[in-house]
Amino acid sequence: MADVEFGTSDISAMVAEMENEDKAGKFQSKYWSPKKEGVTKIRFLPNLKSFGEKLFYQKHMIHYVNGRPYLCLNQTLTDKNGNLHEAEECPLCKKSKQFYNLADGDKDSIEWKKAGDLRAKERFVSRVIVRGNKNNNDEDIEFKPEFYEFGTKIREVIMTAFKDPEMGDPLNLKVGRDFNLKKTGTKRNTDYSGSNFSVNTSPIFTDATKLKALMAELPNLSYSQLVEFESVDTMKNVLKDYLSGGTDDDDEPTKAVEKETDPIEEATYASKPAKKHDEVVDEDEPADDGEEEDIDALLNSF
Repeated sequence: MADVEFGTSDISAMVAEMENEDKAGKFQSKYWSPKKEGVTKIRFLPNLKSFGEKLFYQKHMIHYVNGRPYLCLNQTLTDKNGNLHEAEECPLCKKSKQFYNLADGDKDSIEWKKAGDLRAKERFVSRVIVRGNKNNNDEDIEFKPEFYEFGTKIREVIMTAFKDPEMGDPLNLKVGRDFNLKKTGTKRNTDYSGSNFSVNTSPIFTDATKLKALMAELPNLSYSQLVEFESVDTMKNVLKDYLSGGTDDDDEPTKAVEKETDPIEEATYASKPAKKHDEVVDEDEPADDGEEEDIDALLNSF
């Protein structure tokens, strides 16, 4: 009998390899999103003048086809290589319009559904701080900004707050507000109704080390690095695959299918009582007076 040599029974290493194999064939999102249901506290960061930004977010149009996002070709944006992509005819937009025309207003028709599947959706990307954020080694990385992509309903909640003079400037690093991102459901049933700004104002950090680390990270976080357009031919192939009967991937990322219903009364920040967890400083560990002065000086310098 020929010699046979079995591999070692390192189950943990085998599990890691199997997980890597699973990830290899799936779309990996560029954006942070809450993994669990409930409230996650985040902090929207202001726009950066160094990048010539007028808004704290970048708007883009996205097609979601068979569980994958594709930037609509009919928009002008600077891509990750610094090249300006001029708006051009998009095969997916063209086909979507054709289906709407065929549906002739019949919202129960298969043509209407296909038109909706293929149409471009408005999305917004912002830099955020995720409160209590930790890496896989359980190390504190709260200072590290994440890119967060959200839809029109979250934008409406933000806009409503911005128009209220009593809110002040929620994006202010010194006296701004955290945002309570409330998630219910998963995948296609994900809902963010009830999300709102915190009642209490607070500095973005009370730790000078975290604040300095944040400022060191920001120059490397231009929105353009997220922009990658596919070619017209690739988009035509995506459309061809869809029309041939390609089905949605059940494991697609939540952000590609999240449902943001109209905000309900619960989304009104004024209806929320002040809570201790809205405070950034731990009451049991008051900051040193010298550190407070350092933080104040740093915040005023920005």
